[in-house]
Formats: sequence, C-alpha cells, structure tokens
Amino acid sequence: MRLSGKNSVMRSLPLLALLCLLLSVAGDAGTLRAAAATEAGVTLAAADRAASSGSKVGAARSPGRRQERRRPFTLDIPKSVGDGEAFALRFGAEGAEALDLDLDGKKLHIGAPSPVSGIFEALLPVPLDTKKKRLRLTLTVQWKGGGKEVLTRSVPVKKRAYPVQKLTVDRKFVNPPPETAEKIRRDRAEMRAAVTTVSPVQYWRLPLARPVPGEVTSLFGSRRVFNGVPKNPHKGVDFDAAAGDPVAAVDAGEVVLVSEHYYGGNTVVVDHGLGVASAYLHLSGFNVRKGQRVARGDIVGFAGETGRVTGPHLHLSFYVLGVSVNAEPCLETDRRRD
Repeated sequence: MRLSGKNSVMRSLPLLALLCLLLSVAGDAGTLRAAAATEAGVTLAAADRAASSGSKVGAARSPGRRQERRRPFTLDIPKSVGDGEAFALRFGAEGAEALDLDLDGKKLHIGAPSPVSGIFEALLPVPLDTKKKRLRLTLTVQWKGGGKEVLTRSVPVKKRAYPVQKLTVDRKFVNPPPETAEKIRRDRAEMRAAVTTVSPVQYWRLPLARPVPGEVTSLFGSRRVFNGVPKNPHKGVDFDAAAGDPVAAVDAGEVVLVSEHYYGGNTVVVDHGLGVASAYLHLSGFNVRKGQRVARGDIVGFAGETGRVTGPHLHLSFYVLGVSVNAEPCLETDRRRD
C-alpha cells in the first residue's frame, strides 16, 4: 500500500483507524516474505528432483536446515540401466564421512571414500526381468562433525532382449534323482551365503580383468531350454576354455567358497568388497582355499566340465548385493590377460 499526502490523511483519521491501517501494512509485508521463502524452497526441491540421472553437480539438503547451508556435491550415475545389469555410482562431497545407499530396498553402507579416487564408489544391481520401469535411489550423506543429508534420484530401467538357447545335457540335470534334493538345497544355501557377503573394504576396480582369454560363448540372461524343457535364465557368462586352462580372479579379494556343487560342479567364489562377488563354475580343479586373499589375476582354479555342462568351458557369475548381474560390461574389452 502506498501512502500519499501523509500529514493530511493522518490528521483526518481517528487514532484507532490509524493503528489498524499500520498493522495491515505490516501484515502484508510478512505475507510477502513468507511467500518468497516458500517459493525458494520449492525451487530448490524441484532442482533435486530434476537432477535425477547422469553426472550432476548440486547441493545436498537436510530437512529442517536453512537452504543457504546446502553443501555442494558431485553425483555420477547413468541416465538409464538395462535389467540384469550393474551400474557404477560415484559420489563426491567435501566433508562427507560416510554414505548409505538404498536402491529399491538393496542397501549398502560405505564407511569411507575410495583411497584411490578420493570419492565414494559403488556398484548397484538391477535385477534380471524386473517389472519396474524406474528404481528409487536414496543417498544418505554423513558429514564429519555430525549431521546427515538425504538425496533421492530415480533410475530408469530399460528392458533388454535376451536370446533363447537350446541345449542337450544328461537327463539327471533336467530331472534330478530324489536322493540329490538335499545336496541341491545345501548347495544353493552355501552359494547364497557366499554371494551375499558384504565386506566393508573395496577391492574391486573397473574394468575387471578377464578370467580367461577365450571368447564369450553363452550370454548372460539367455533363456535356457534343456532337453526341450524350459529352465531358469542363464545367470552367468560362459567363456571358451579347454580343460585345464588356468582361470584368473577378475580382481583382488578374499576366497569365501571352495566347493563341489551338483549343477555348478567345482566352484570358487571371491568376495571383492562392498557387496561385489565373482563365482567360477565347472572347474576341473582348485588352486585356492577358503579364506585365502588373492590379487587381481591370481589363478583360482582350472577350467573343466564338472556339473551340468555340454563340454569344457568357464562359467563366470557376477553378483552385486546378492543379485546376479551381467559381468560382461564390467570386464576389460582386451582379451589378453594382464
């Protein structure tokens, strides 16, 4: 409200009316200030939602904190991910002490930035055949000196097309005899315990080393048909390898399983830290023991044809937070071993 001819107006107004007029002006100003603050908060929240994918620079926000205290950060995630694939996340922020991740219920705590890159790094999984078109990603940043801030992102999922593969194997691997049921159950429980290990230290670095120099002969996600009977999709990548060929660890880590399984044959599992594990199946023999630490490229065993196979080869399974994902995009493209 604009007051003109102030002296004459004030003289003509009774004292009570003048007091009401002044209170009205003050109320209008307070309303405008509140509206401006609300508009600023909505704009900042919208900016968080808009930065939902790709490499982004922004500022983290804590509920209840003043907006000017938002801290700058960098977040690198892909614009979309195929089902059955893992994706790398990289987060950097000065003063960040720890990071908690939650991707649609799959949780990971990272207690410190990578000593190599100086930022927080993680691999996160998108399950094969997920029905969801988007996964919700929540990042909780713990700051040095106390305090937490939360970021949310949406990760679009692209449906991948997987081929059908028809194979002929021994009948006992299509319809196992009743006496094998208990062993199969124990094998699966043992494997599940090994690949869901989440150790706090990151040993892996992308890209991973190739376990054998041979070419890929069977793709992850292939729809398997054994002896005319449809079975579960192929949860691994098969490589051409002759019986006895050395098989190398794709990266450093700790051996958490050395065992003989009904379907997988002689199997080795290596824990690479932060929920990442690799499994080597159908081996003809072992070269490691459980609890042993291995370096990238160390020989863990030898290719063979144990378990459910059609011939000698190496089957490599790759797990992230217990979810089987395609290892091939994470491997070096050069087929020569380090």
